[in-house]
Amino acid sequence: MKQAIKAEFRKILTLRSTYIVTAIAFLLVVFFAFYIEGLRSNHEVLMDPNRLASEVTNAIIPTASLFSFVGLLLFTHEYRYSTIMYSLTSSKSRTRVLLAKIIVISCYALLVSLLIGALSPALTYLGVQIRGLEFAPQVFPVWDLLWRTLFYGWAYSMAGLLLAALIRSQVGSIAALFLVPSAVEGFASLALKNNAMYLPFTALQKVIMTGQVPPEGAPFTGHLPAGKAALVFLAYLVVGWLVAWFLFLKRDAGT
Repeated sequence: MKQAIKAEFRKILTLRSTYIVTAIAFLLVVFFAFYIEGLRSNHEVLMDPNRLASEVTNAIIPTASLFSFVGLLLFTHEYRYSTIMYSLTSSKSRTRVLLAKIIVISCYALLVSLLIGALSPALTYLGVQIRGLEFAPQVFPVWDLLWRTLFYGWAYSMAGLLLAALIRSQVGSIAALFLVPSAVEGFASLALKNNAMYLPFTALQKVIMTGQVPPEGAPFTGHLPAGKAALVFLAYLVVGWLVAWFLFLKRDAGT
């Protein structure tokens, strides 16, 4: 098992896409947190006692969807360039290969989520300080923000990896990662109405958007506490990974 994990770490560290996607995510945080929210902050922003806390969630929402591509590309590159058979023949168990990928992407997602969650409010605060201004006393629920940020980043990465394991085509997996959270669940929510909160990505959004007002014009999808929303998404992940594991064990795993 250790050899399989080491092999996956070597793969993720040698892929250019890992560094490109990660760099884009961090550049987005620097631009929006430091420049927009910090250097260009206004009086309304400075007087908001929850502003620095909201910077954590505002940063992880767009960046999680970005670095979820790292796991997706790690998996689909092997099918695209027909190197998956090297991974399968180098290990006695296909389950170990699949589990190693999950462990490595989990480590990556948790680390990057933690760094982004810490960097965003820090950069916003730095930008405000450079302007010579001060925030009003801030409310910063550290542990609540920590688990929701880590879970959101990890869950999105697991979703990207799961789609890659199920679809196996790089183009198809990327398309699904774009379309399922937006178009597919958007149409499904029109039919399900309040029950739309039990859709996977809708539930995941409720983990990170707890206490925030939805954008104007967004459909109401029901109220679901962050903890229950996390369990709903976990249920989808468990079922999805059981299916992916079954398919990966079949002989067509290398096709």
